[in-house]
Amino acid sequence: MAKGFDEAKNRKRKVASYGKALVRRSKSICEFCGESNKKLNIYEVGKIEAEPNIENCIHICDSCVDLIERVEYVEENQLRVLNYGIWSEASIVKGVAINIIYQIKGRYPWVDDMLDMVYIDEELGEILERIKK
Repeated sequence: MAKGFDEAKNRKRKVASYGKALVRRSKSICEFCGESNKKLNIYEVGKIEAEPNIENCIHICDSCVDLIERVEYVEENQLRVLNYGIWSEASIVKGVAINIIYQIKGRYPWVDDMLDMVYIDEELGEILERIKK
């Protein structure tokens, strides 16, 4: 039991070490919704691998963590942040936003319109495969 606890603690420490790089990348604003002056979390996306990777991490606020984890219960207005996420320069953020759009496709006409605006290149396609739920 102690071995699992130590592994989890080491993993958490490694993920936390990405903090400075993520602050630089995000410029201290939520990478998903663009809000500033909020507490930001390091959120690992997709299947958790043995070794954490900064390319699978995004810097987001509590509201966006809730949106990602409970997308089927989110109200329409809360989903409007997807428009910010799909234009992110960070491919992982863009991938998460597109993945959510796929999950709610057909629910609202404006969501389908957003999907039509996005070009999915090879790199983004690989990210989408990696983070599919």
